[in-house]
Amino acid sequence: MPARSRRSASPGRSKARRSTAKPHVLVVGGGIMGTSCALALARRGAAVTVLEKSIPGAEASSAAAGILGAQLECTAPGPLYELCRASMRLYPSWVKQLTEDTGIDVGYRPGGTMSVVFDRAAITGAHRRFAWQAPEGSVERVGRRRLLELEPALSPALAGGVLLEDDARITPPLLYRATHIAAARAGVTFRTGAFVRRVFTEGERARGVALDDGTLLEADVVVVAAGSWTSLVEGISLGSSRVVPARGQIVELESPAPVLSRVVCGPRCYLIPRDDGRTLIGSTLEFVGYQRNVTARGVRDLLGAAIELVPALADASLRGTWSNFRPYTADHLPLIGRGALEGLLIASGHYRNGILLAPATAETIARLVFGGRPLLDLNPFDPTRQP
Repeated sequence: MPARSRRSASPGRSKARRSTAKPHVLVVGGGIMGTSCALALARRGAAVTVLEKSIPGAEASSAAAGILGAQLECTAPGPLYELCRASMRLYPSWVKQLTEDTGIDVGYRPGGTMSVVFDRAAITGAHRRFAWQAPEGSVERVGRRRLLELEPALSPALAGGVLLEDDARITPPLLYRATHIAAARAGVTFRTGAFVRRVFTEGERARGVALDDGTLLEADVVVVAAGSWTSLVEGISLGSSRVVPARGQIVELESPAPVLSRVVCGPRCYLIPRDDGRTLIGSTLEFVGYQRNVTARGVRDLLGAAIELVPALADASLRGTWSNFRPYTADHLPLIGRGALEGLLIASGHYRNGILLAPATAETIARLVFGGRPLLDLNPFDPTRQP
């Protein structure tokens, strides 16, 4: 259903709010987070319009590496680990439904991740960082021999590491394509070239959004899922530095056949294999605002680190380079839940875990709109918390 629009300088004169039996929801942001939320809402019967400033999925969603590292990402217990685990539990059925709906293989590949080190003395420390996960997840300490049995292309200079078997990988461009198609088939309307300037209100309630051209779009609920651009949306009571862009550069190589069977994380980079022989090398972490350029230094450092881990990559073909902006928060926790206004929900700040956390975030947002019980305690992710 298209968004209700009007041009007015007085949003206070909005029509009365409609019944929430079939709520009309505006989702700000057409990346994997916004599109996943839109899909989950549409499947429950909401009328959803996604507003995207450029091309849906063209930012971090399609440029992400695709590590589903609930174990790898968390080196201490806490709310982020609980959220990551909850999302990983949803992934198999989520992917299955997407494939059934669209016929697209999104590249979901279980098989775990490995964290590897060159210094024998560091193996104990590496294992200790993840050992606390053992009651819920598989954590295996591996020496050099076992390491090379699992991944023969790794450098024999490596001393060992840790195998985290519950992690997985996925191909983000295919995942986004499937999610977008499924959402459109579920009735979601996508409006491109729609730069949202602010959320407008009626009293203490969000009543819709104002676009850059002055158009006002009304809704029963507004979900802000604008990634690294979230803090630029006015009227949602988030400071300008609450969510900031963290640039990550990635290098893509191509070999005749895959050199690895799972994600490998070394001291200076991580490697993500694709089924067709490509290997992604990531990633830098740079706070440079919205500068999108790929740098010679970044490419040099990533290539050097990758060849140190897998010497055979020195002969691989250079297929491409790119960068993306990951929505970073100072406390490293995403913003998920009710905003400062009634009728306003936030789903942002997932940093480098947006692909991993999309199923859990989407399910949570849908439950909040329809009055269901959240998947887990949302207090740590409260968008109104103090950083």
